[in-house]
Amino acid sequence: MKRSIFYLLTAVALVLTVASCNKKPDAMDNKTGKNVQFPEGGMRIAFVNVDSVQNNYALYKLISDSLSNMDLRRQNVLADKAKQLERSYNSIQTKLQNNGFTSEQQYKNAVAAFQQEQNNAAALETRLAKELEDKALGMNKMLKDSLDNFLAEYNKDKKFDMILRNEVMLQADPRYDITQDVINGLNARYKK
Repeated sequence: MKRSIFYLLTAVALVLTVASCNKKPDAMDNKTGKNVQFPEGGMRIAFVNVDSVQNNYALYKLISDSLSNMDLRRQNVLADKAKQLERSYNSIQTKLQNNGFTSEQQYKNAVAAFQQEQNNAAALETRLAKELEDKALGMNKMLKDSLDNFLAEYNKDKKFDMILRNEVMLQADPRYDITQDVINGLNARYKK
């Protein structure tokens, strides 16, 4: 696994090195408005800073806030359930200390009911965690699809051979950074 990552990074570095040679004007730089040079007959490569997209894409912010709110509600429900369990436990202990149980069977029934409450609370915690995880997976898929669809449309005109995430690169010329184009395009599509 480490070897394949090393080979991938080496290949990307090699492509970027080749890209810096034999340049011709080909595209406009997003930040400076200058022509971006691509190698003649070589690969056209661009990259996107995914962290910047996440921090500036309105849909991502909406989804992130939605998941945070869902998690906060989950935590509140579980905190309420924990308080309820603590009250039940304290009630059994108080009743036991004050000889409030008229029989051993009554005590066993109270303990069994408390254990059932604990089991229900554990099941609730598992269910809520699963719901949050499923929601996060669905939203992440939606974000990925949104980015993939945008890049497919965007690349019809730009004709890049490869668009990379900045996380896979050790170093890259900022002229090949299309992050702001992606953020602007995603937000424009989202607003529609």
